[in-house]
Amino acid sequence: MRDQFIIRLFKLDSPENVGWVRVSDNNPEPVIEYGALEEAAKQSIGAQVIVLVPTADVLLTSISVPTQNRQRMLKAIPFALEENLASDVEDLHFAIGEKDAEGRTSVAIIERHIMDSCISEFKSAGVNVDVMLPDVFALGVEEGQWDMLIDGQNVLLRLSQAQGLSLEVENLGVMLPLVVKEQTEELPSKIHVWQNEDTSAVIPMLNEDIERVASSCEKGLLEVISHNGIAVNDSINLMQGDYSRREQLGKIWRPWRFAASLAAILFLVHVVIAITESSQLEKESEILKAEKIKIFKQAFPETKKFNSMKRRMENRLAELQQGGGAKRATFMGLMLDSGGALNQTSGLVLRSIRYKNGALDIDLEVPNLQALDQLKQNLLKTKGMSVEIQSAASRNNKVQGRIQIKGQAT
Repeated sequence: MRDQFIIRLFKLDSPENVGWVRVSDNNPEPVIEYGALEEAAKQSIGAQVIVLVPTADVLLTSISVPTQNRQRMLKAIPFALEENLASDVEDLHFAIGEKDAEGRTSVAIIERHIMDSCISEFKSAGVNVDVMLPDVFALGVEEGQWDMLIDGQNVLLRLSQAQGLSLEVENLGVMLPLVVKEQTEELPSKIHVWQNEDTSAVIPMLNEDIERVASSCEKGLLEVISHNGIAVNDSINLMQGDYSRREQLGKIWRPWRFAASLAAILFLVHVVIAITESSQLEKESEILKAEKIKIFKQAFPETKKFNSMKRRMENRLAELQQGGGAKRATFMGLMLDSGGALNQTSGLVLRSIRYKNGALDIDLEVPNLQALDQLKQNLLKTKGMSVEIQSAASRNNKVQGRIQIKGQAT
């Protein structure tokens, strides 16, 4: 079970003085402490924070509404109870529980300004409230049993899963018989009384069929719940509607929603661009690889495997750079020897290069016949090179031609 950090407010208008206890499976001897809310905040980290507010400030009732939808219930219940309430429904916060056996929905009602003030105080102290309950719901609930806590001048009496009340000790003798009378159809077989001293004198005589069991609790309500925690699902959590954690997070999130949406769109655009660029680069890589294989085939027509092309090309270039007569008639040798003259020819466009039987056939385009002839003369300046213009034709103010370059053994 997740740790429960239970904070009890003794007075809603004095949240600076509270009591607290941390209930954990790993802590068999929980410590009950009292002090400022800021001190409690330091110890609440990592636990489910449950705040107990005085039941005297909460009206617990029930009503029959003709719908199963909780949202519709929350809208209908305030107006259904309006005539029985002293305050305007707009000033009240309504929280609903489960339906009982008769189909009536349990309701907890509290002033909105109390909720607002309470939550504000906790936020200021650095406490994120998960659950807020009337303190009577901290007492246990068992079928056929009422639980009563007499703590100083205050009495808490839990009647059922969603019903309970807060009394003053001095009024117990009058109020308890009235409660018993109202609950004649649902009287318990036993009443469990938690007390820090012998209080039998203040408890009025009850129906003889109701058994009374007393248990000692020197430190009050927090001691009662210090070992077993609180069954949150067996009560009415006031943190509903406008005060739910989802709604609180929504209020924080709402101003940033547009910015977050824009950021998400920009991120998506970035991802699409990245994928597109990656795909384009992959295509270009495939094209370059094909070109590389094509050139490699021309340089090494006898080769059937195309692994380690770079290393093999480098080795071949090293051989050529060392010189060596007949080797100059190879593809790379002819390319190296003719490269300078080709680069010096202004406006030259290479259309294709073919190598076969020690000869390099180059299809090219130059601005005019003079440029073609000048290229031939520049190539002939290379020792051991023979050059032949095999064709030349003027097209579109350009000269397209073919020259053949052969190396000569020395």
